[in-house]
Amino acid sequence: MPSDDRRDSPTGSPRDWSPTATQDSPADAQAAPMGPARAAVQRLLGLLDQAVGGLATLALIALILIIFANVVGRYVFNNSLTWAAEAAQWLFIGMIFLAVPLAHRARMHLSIGFLVDRLPPPARTGAEFLADVIVAYATIMMLTGGAFLIEALGGVNHVLNMPVWVKFAAIPASCVLGLVYLALRGVDEGRAPWRPPLAILAAFAFYWALNPGDLVSLRGLDPTTVMGAAFALAMALGAPVSFAIVFSAFMANEAGGMLPPAAVVQNMVNGSSKFLLLAIPFFIAAGALMNAGGLTRRLMDFAFTLVGHFRGGFAQVNVVSSGLYAGISGSSYSEAALGTKLLVPQMVRHGYAPGFSCAVTAASATLPNVIPPSIALLILAAAANLSVGSLWLAGIGPGLLMAGALMVCIYLIARRRGYGTATQRASYGERGRAFLRAVPVLGLAVLIIGGIRFGVVTPTEAGVLAVVYAWVLGMIVYRAYGGGSLWETLRTAAVEAALVGLLIGSAAPFAFILVTEQAPQTVIAALGGLSQDPIVVMLLVNLLLFLFGMILDIGAAILILTPLLMPLMVALGVDPIHFGVVIVVNLMLGGLTPPVGMLAFITGTISRTPVHEVFRAMTPMLGALIAALLVVAYVPAVSLGLGWMLSGK
Repeated sequence: MPSDDRRDSPTGSPRDWSPTATQDSPADAQAAPMGPARAAVQRLLGLLDQAVGGLATLALIALILIIFANVVGRYVFNNSLTWAAEAAQWLFIGMIFLAVPLAHRARMHLSIGFLVDRLPPPARTGAEFLADVIVAYATIMMLTGGAFLIEALGGVNHVLNMPVWVKFAAIPASCVLGLVYLALRGVDEGRAPWRPPLAILAAFAFYWALNPGDLVSLRGLDPTTVMGAAFALAMALGAPVSFAIVFSAFMANEAGGMLPPAAVVQNMVNGSSKFLLLAIPFFIAAGALMNAGGLTRRLMDFAFTLVGHFRGGFAQVNVVSSGLYAGISGSSYSEAALGTKLLVPQMVRHGYAPGFSCAVTAASATLPNVIPPSIALLILAAAANLSVGSLWLAGIGPGLLMAGALMVCIYLIARRRGYGTATQRASYGERGRAFLRAVPVLGLAVLIIGGIRFGVVTPTEAGVLAVVYAWVLGMIVYRAYGGGSLWETLRTAAVEAALVGLLIGSAAPFAFILVTEQAPQTVIAALGGLSQDPIVVMLLVNLLLFLFGMILDIGAAILILTPLLMPLMVALGVDPIHFGVVIVVNLMLGGLTPPVGMLAFITGTISRTPVHEVFRAMTPMLGALIAALLVVAYVPAVSLGLGWMLSGK
């Protein structure tokens, strides 16, 4: 189970809930006292945190300013900045790799620790050591690949009038810093100081044995099999997902030689630097600024006036406020953290069971990744080359259906348990006042969806407008925070966005190897051999997605499975927009199920509720969401109907 000893951050960041941070094993539990060496290391790392975090934050601010200036120039002065897109992409690459070392220290990297957590202490220590070896090896390979690119690439980028190697300059520096952070982590945390340096030495020895020394060879083995086995091993050991993916790609190269280290790194950069993906840091920053400014509380107040008098009123408010929050954030993890902090304590005080309160919050948190602006749908659009606007529009109907299914389920549970029977219905005047207070926040959702749907702005431009809008409301209009809080909020948002970017980038060489080895054709042939009936195949694909969603983060699952399954379903006549929504809805349910259950772990960790109680209370709500998924899968009008109406079909 994730550790409860997480420091708060203003955006409900993974520091509050990170599944990477498991409870210390007894072997490591005896923390060393604060001696001179540990104090010196913490001072050093603190200075590095400030310097590297400051650069990552400045990169995010520069991104915001450049794209916003481009939007203003294009619409106000009819003269856009020709270099804006290129500069923004280079900045995002730098921000991604700068933030990786910071995530090492804060343990913000996403990983799956359910197997490691169940090992006896000696075996757990060994597994954690091997996970550190995998991280160190992947870092060493990225370091050598990035250094080769800098040395080999010549010429000048004529758009920016800068040497091409500058685009990759942050990679070797980030890798060196990552190794430094990893080496000092044991001293910094006061436990097992010997383990990280020894893991780095073991990684260098492994690197030498595979490459310069040529003592071990994987040549002749099937690259896809090697990659799959390496990925499964790394995940089982609890290595961060991004590093597990990169490690498996490097292992596939050792077997087949398709992508040398420099090509893997270049694929990572190309995969994460698409202009469309710049919307991700912007929406994360917009949601963070909304939270920091207390603006999301206005949505919750409005939701309470609408449904607070229903049976199970506080639980119903939880669902409705998540749906409203979805229109400004697109992040389920952020919503789960925020809802747990703001609503779960109130629910428990009003007689709701802690496990039920957390389960409702976790189930409701699936909505922001379905209702636009969904970050998951944005990632899927990039992976499948689909229209973001069409996908976001298609997410509205399924999101509302999921919310309705949850509310019905909560009503039935509340009737049986006697929850929420004493709240008076809000008057129309109270609803009107709450609505007026929420209008500025709701206006952001209108700005985003309307701007994209009518072709006024791109998703990336809508994202930067959302950031500026949230900043103006929170800091200038309502004066909810000052410059210091703004800096810390943007710093945390930069790290969170960088980790998403790293995940997307790491999946690019993985997907390239899958396609090169014709894995999609193999999957299509296997499923096609079972049935040619689209109804049966849709059911089989949903089962496959559900199983992967139980063990993989949704971002990684989208990037890995979409290239495999999308061609199959399109060949059977399924609309790609419809199937894209099915993928996201299905994979979101994995956040509610054991053994991983990210959303359940977030709510349980923050509220200090045993996660098995959350999973137990989740069962009926998961059943309601599965029913909604089946309707979405087999009734295309749920996802495509709104688009048909607006297009006049």
